[in-house]
Amino acid sequence: MASADMAAALLPRAPLAHSLSLGIVGAGIGGLASAVGLVSRGFRHVTVYEAAPEIGEVGAGIQVAPNFCRVLSHFGVLDRLTPQAVRLGGASVRRYVNNEELNSTSFANLEPDYGWPAFVVHRGDLHKALLDRALELGAQLKVGSHIEDVNFENGKVKVKGHPEVQHDVIIAADGIKSAIRSKMMARRGEVDETIPTGEAAYRVILQRAQMESDPDLKQLIDNPTAIRWVGPDAHIVAYPIKAHEAFNIVSTHISNTVGLTEDWTARASKEVMLKRFDGWNESLMKCLRLAPEGELVEWALRIHLPLTGWIDHKVVLLGDAAHATLPHIAQGAAQAGEDGAVLGTLLAKCHSKEDVPHALKMYERLRKPRADWAVEMARITGEALHIPDGAAQKARDEALKKASTGSQSPDRWGDKATQSKLYGLDVVKQADMEFSKL
Repeated sequence: MASADMAAALLPRAPLAHSLSLGIVGAGIGGLASAVGLVSRGFRHVTVYEAAPEIGEVGAGIQVAPNFCRVLSHFGVLDRLTPQAVRLGGASVRRYVNNEELNSTSFANLEPDYGWPAFVVHRGDLHKALLDRALELGAQLKVGSHIEDVNFENGKVKVKGHPEVQHDVIIAADGIKSAIRSKMMARRGEVDETIPTGEAAYRVILQRAQMESDPDLKQLIDNPTAIRWVGPDAHIVAYPIKAHEAFNIVSTHISNTVGLTEDWTARASKEVMLKRFDGWNESLMKCLRLAPEGELVEWALRIHLPLTGWIDHKVVLLGDAAHATLPHIAQGAAQAGEDGAVLGTLLAKCHSKEDVPHALKMYERLRKPRADWAVEMARITGEALHIPDGAAQKARDEALKKASTGSQSPDRWGDKATQSKLYGLDVVKQADMEFSKL
């Protein structure tokens, strides 16, 4: 595994580094990834606008797949994450009721085959590493900056309480509920609508001290394996984070999502959660019973249908604003990171401002088919994991068992062909090559 800082130091500088002004709306993982992608190429005028009054640690565990590792290495960020990360040795798919293992996938091949392993980290650690890197390389962060309006033709943003600011490019990384995407679609006569999936998610984080006195639970937090328990209308994924000092548990379950938002901080009832998973295996239920009172959260999962385009004049969509996805193949943050890396690479190729529209079009041409495909793979995987007990479930389970020997898996996260397509592409190298052909 190459040194991330060395990789970042070798990135070619951008000819327009001192003249191009770039505004990024949103300081989530996508926005910060695009900021780092730009400042690591030498761009000096990069401003990130964040509506929240401060940047805080939110979320839970997040998977850093090999393709995301590659991007974070380009950014000079990966080395900062590894002390707190857990390197996954593999994945295990298990039947909900009796803990029977249906599929075991080793990740030992990932680094030999794709150059990078798979890690799991706390989302807050990833967010902080990107933020620190962006700021130290010269990006400006403006918190408490609510964007009231965007001028697509002129590249102007209006921050509430402040005069308009003009940029050469505005990157809309304002998430699944993107106001800028909504305006962009309205300008095309299209309706902007996120699609409720009928799924919701619970998030639980346990500490090592809660688990290590029980041999069953200690084995879970010690083992660098991501476990998926699959059952009717639900599945639960769990793995250690924080260098095995914490255990991350996230469910995806069919639910009445009326009243639920996409806000990861909405408190939920522990009693309702335990009732929802009553009858699942005892190892899992012991974990769920340990969920700290008052800290359980539940949120609705929504996606967006593929957009007709990501660009309108000087405004470009990125991350969840462009391709909101379900979490089932661990590619939401990874695809946003790839967006940021490719956009930075292409803008760094521009020798004049007249080249910028072409770079944006190439960004869309390279990124949109891949991201839309990843969204579809996640959707397919969710459907396969949530089959009710019966003949279809038994057929699914048999397919999972056969996939351990290399055939296609209904769980696309562990499927070898899907992994090859996701992990085998160096998007920075691809962007370099495609631009050089012109």
